[in-house]
Amino acid sequence: MTSASIALNSLLAGTLLLMLGCQKTDAWSATMASSQTTTSRQVEPAWPVQMLAGEWEGDAWRINSRGTSRFRDHISMSVDVNGLITAERSWETLDGAGGHRGRTPVKKDVEELIGVFNPYTGEFRLVEMEEPGTISGQVVDANTIVFYSTQPGRQPSTSSERLSRVPAP
Repeated sequence: MTSASIALNSLLAGTLLLMLGCQKTDAWSATMASSQTTTSRQVEPAWPVQMLAGEWEGDAWRINSRGTSRFRDHISMSVDVNGLITAERSWETLDGAGGHRGRTPVKKDVEELIGVFNPYTGEFRLVEMEEPGTISGQVVDANTIVFYSTQPGRQPSTSSERLSRVPAP
C-alpha cells in the first residue's frame, strides 16, 4: 500500500467518524429537545409550601457529650413562599444529663434556626444560628414530622425525633 493510499484511507476514515459523530450529536439534540418538551410541564408539589408553618412538639431522647437525656422539644416555624424557614426551637430536659448553651451545662434552652423546605419531597433542612447544629427532616403527614438533629464538635449531640403539630388555639 502506498503512502498516498494510506493517507486517502485515513482521510475517508476521519470523514466517516466525523459524519457519525454529527449524526449522534443530531440524535442527542433531538432527544434533549424532546426531553425538554416533556419536562416543561408544571409538576405540582406534594405538600403546600406553608406545610411546616406552625408549632410542633414532642418528647425524644438525645445523646451528647454529657450523656443521655429525655427531653421535650418545641419548634415554631414560619415559611415564606420560596420555602425559606425561620424557626425557634425550645427544649427542656425531662430526665437525664441535659445539654449545653455554649460551654455551660443547661437543662433547657432556646435556639434560633433558619432553613429550607422542599415541597416536592416534603424534606426540610435547618441550621442553628449560634452553634453548628443541623436538622434533616421529613413531613410524614399534615400533623407529623420526623427528623435527625446533629451537632458536631467539642460538645457533640444527636437525637432522632417525631413531633406532632400543636393545634392552633
